[in-house]
Amino acid sequence: MSAAFEEALKSRKINYRKNVLTATLSTFRIGGVCPYVVEPCCIGELCDVLLLCRYGALSYAVIGRASNILFDDTDLPSVLVRTLYLDALRWEKNGLLLADCGVMLPRLARCAAAEGYADLCFAAGIPGTVGGGVYMNAGAHGKSLGELVKHVVCFEPDIGKITTYFNKELNFNYRKSNFQSNNAVALQVALQLKECAEPSKLQTQIGALLDKRKDTQPLQLPSAGSAFLRPESGEPMGKILDELGLKGLRCGNAAVSQKHAGFIVNLGGATAADVLALIAEIQRIVKKERGFRPIAEIRYITEKHK
Repeated sequence: MSAAFEEALKSRKINYRKNVLTATLSTFRIGGVCPYVVEPCCIGELCDVLLLCRYGALSYAVIGRASNILFDDTDLPSVLVRTLYLDALRWEKNGLLLADCGVMLPRLARCAAAEGYADLCFAAGIPGTVGGGVYMNAGAHGKSLGELVKHVVCFEPDIGKITTYFNKELNFNYRKSNFQSNNAVALQVALQLKECAEPSKLQTQIGALLDKRKDTQPLQLPSAGSAFLRPESGEPMGKILDELGLKGLRCGNAAVSQKHAGFIVNLGGATAADVLALIAEIQRIVKKERGFRPIAEIRYITEKHK
């Protein structure tokens, strides 16, 4: 079946690579070899690839920059579909911004600021794409992307159709959206911006946010961002883990960051097994000491992922 898949990609002139080390694709720098990495250059190609996977019964995962992802060491999907070339932006009337799924969030924030909109400044330091941001309802500084979504144009491989979901249909919540369960793939996101300010002031605000991120987060080491969701109490997990003395806790070459306890970092050569073991140990300790089991925010991608 993989041979037929490859021939179909060739006939459609869709970019792909074979036997790619996924550690080169994610900010965690962890992962094994994936048989096919496909990189469509337009929305139509993305839909075609998803249908080919469906018809060929090939396991797949759609990724952007993979900044919130842990790839398995060996048990990976047959196909990874990367959206980074799908990066078109277009302004409509009255502050409506249309962004394709592969647009990077920092670029989106800078673009909005240049037009005098402050709504997206919070996203300037989030190293992911619009598609991933909608999937996870990415956020920072008390704000989240879902608050700005007017509608999302999606492709649903199960029925082979493009559909549009409006905000209320997507059930955005803290790091949650219906995309995590409905198998639809975001193609384009419409964001309604309203908060206006002088572009020069917004550029200064973005600069300050990026400086704070640099000062407080372990950006010099590979990671997948915040490792755990906040508990129901709302207390930051980094603060909890710091109070429990877990900075520096290590399994293999994966460790709790010495700079920010909310991050798990790759000290060099860490494996997915190292990270999973460290997550389990942190969960065990927090359950024992604080009475709850923290939920991992990092997406773990294996062959079973759909």
